[in-house]
Amino acid sequence: MLTNVTTAKNASAALDSYNPPQKLYKALKAKLAELRGDGDVSMIRIGDGPVLKYTPSRKKQPAVEMQDPRVPQLRVKLGIAENADDNRYDAKVADAVQKFQESVDLKATGILDERTVNALNSPRRDRQIDTVLVNMERWRWLPRDLGSPSIGDAYVILNIPDYTLKVMQHGAQVWTTRVVTGKPGIHATPLLSETMKFITVNPTWNVPPSIIYNEYLPALQQDPTVLERMGLRLEHGRDGQIHISQPPGEANALGRVRFNFPNKFLVYQHDTPDKYLFAKDERAFSHGCMRVQNPDQYASVLLNITLPNDHYTPEKIRSMYGSSEIDLKFPTPIPVNITYQTAFVDDAGKLQIRRDVYGRDATMIAMLKNSRSKDLENVVAHSQPSYSRPPGGLPPGVSFASDNSYSSGPSFFERLFGGPPTPPAPIGRRPQQRRIFTR
Repeated sequence: MLTNVTTAKNASAALDSYNPPQKLYKALKAKLAELRGDGDVSMIRIGDGPVLKYTPSRKKQPAVEMQDPRVPQLRVKLGIAENADDNRYDAKVADAVQKFQESVDLKATGILDERTVNALNSPRRDRQIDTVLVNMERWRWLPRDLGSPSIGDAYVILNIPDYTLKVMQHGAQVWTTRVVTGKPGIHATPLLSETMKFITVNPTWNVPPSIIYNEYLPALQQDPTVLERMGLRLEHGRDGQIHISQPPGEANALGRVRFNFPNKFLVYQHDTPDKYLFAKDERAFSHGCMRVQNPDQYASVLLNITLPNDHYTPEKIRSMYGSSEIDLKFPTPIPVNITYQTAFVDDAGKLQIRRDVYGRDATMIAMLKNSRSKDLENVVAHSQPSYSRPPGGLPPGVSFASDNSYSSGPSFFERLFGGPPTPPAPIGRRPQQRRIFTR
């Protein structure tokens, strides 16, 4: 790296080439420069005084420009270089005040009132600078190439604090939807970059070991009938472990579609029967997986990218709903990037700030300011499932599945990562029917 920079014709350009190349990173960098301004701008305080207002001309009435000794400072504070010493509250100043009010969620009137003065004097802008720096750092954790070149640089990107998922192709947004993400704490949705390899319609929910041992088995200690009432099946797996599963159907916890991108955190994206959660502004309610508001549309968008000649529609996806699992495999996997962006620039060029739902920004800011960047990996805070078992065994009266009418199929790990084929079913057991659509 040192050789490349010191021998380049343009050392600045060579050094800049190591920064993330994504458009959203560059937009944040531009916002950082805008927020920093001339360096001493944040030290300027606007004094108290009368409310200032600009009245544009109307018919026979000329424009009214109030005068005040604070206006030159206001011009510097708002980055107005023209007529820097002019004390008139003219149209240009009023317009700059209005834009500032919009940026801090005040009513955009263009009038300099007490609330606007307080906002101009507050350290809010300094906090925004720190937040932008933190999120620029997070862009460094993502791949330089987010998408797959063979399918038009297509990829999926999900921003946890914004609760949105976007499908991108050819550098533009193709589709977006709302999502529900993991709860703060041990169930936080992890940051990752993996590839989606297939979609499962009518998925079986093979309950993850972390939920089995930390939630469902303790619940059985209190009520041996709880799983049966929830429509869950308790079985001894062929590996000797306890397996809990829920067959496909409308009430299945994964809904009608699951989106699979094998990863060490054992999370995926899926439909949900709890549609009401998507109406909430903040949607961190899951155990780490990501629930998608419109899974039939999402599935058709992805399939049309990787299988363009098959002309999938949401209606076609819904026509597959039933009681048997159907795997739709992608000939070209689609990259999936799960990010944590509390600050980003929207399509209108406006800086958006989201609540730090997992409380990570402050720790990162402290590390960046104290040259402890080597410790930044610690604050990624990947959620790792816990497989600790509760003390004691199963309570008396717990019923294992015995009607042999349904098999939970491959284990949880095999469903996510692939594995050896399911061994022949014992005599008397009817294997689960499964259709696999491949190209």
